[in-house]
Amino acid sequence: MACALNEWLWQHEFWLPPGITWEDMQETEDIHYPQPRHLLLSIPFALILVAIRCAFERAIALPLSSKLGVRDKRRPKPQPNPMLEAFYCTHSKTPEEHELLSLAKRCDLPVRSVERWFRRRRNTDRPSLSKKFCEACWRFMFYIIAFFTGLAILYDKPWLWDHRECWTGYPQQPLQPSLFWYYLLELSFYWSLVFTLPFDVKRK
Repeated sequence: MACALNEWLWQHEFWLPPGITWEDMQETEDIHYPQPRHLLLSIPFALILVAIRCAFERAIALPLSSKLGVRDKRRPKPQPNPMLEAFYCTHSKTPEEHELLSLAKRCDLPVRSVERWFRRRRNTDRPSLSKKFCEACWRFMFYIIAFFTGLAILYDKPWLWDHRECWTGYPQQPLQPSLFWYYLLELSFYWSLVFTLPFDVKRK
């Protein structure tokens, strides 16, 4: 099953223009062509970037946020209440008025107390300013490095200044090591953002 899926996935019809097969893209000691299998390398590199990000945020970004005066607001925590917590996690974080009345009766609490509990509970789920700062700091650092690295790698390439050069010799265009590693790093970075998406600050 795995072999059949592998053969189906790497068919030349999916990756190459008509009339070109993988035999036409055979590499030599001096000439290397981009191969679809190279994309798989981005997965382990993405995991490495996630580890680097965690270390960067703890060792650099978080202390920097303190020096720049980024302070987290103190948010009062709600009183432990298993019934309200269960409703919050399984039904709704912002209950309707009739739901508030029902919960107040079941918990033997005033409606205002139930409203206050949900407000404080929602506040505890909101990301702190320091978390937002650390995440933005990591992305800023990567984009700055990627931008200037891209300039250093591409400034002397003809296709940067004339887009028609992008198609010269296509698809048999030799792959330079600097371009390979640059775009592999870019792809790995975006994979790392996908991996950390459930834990990052939610954006509208």
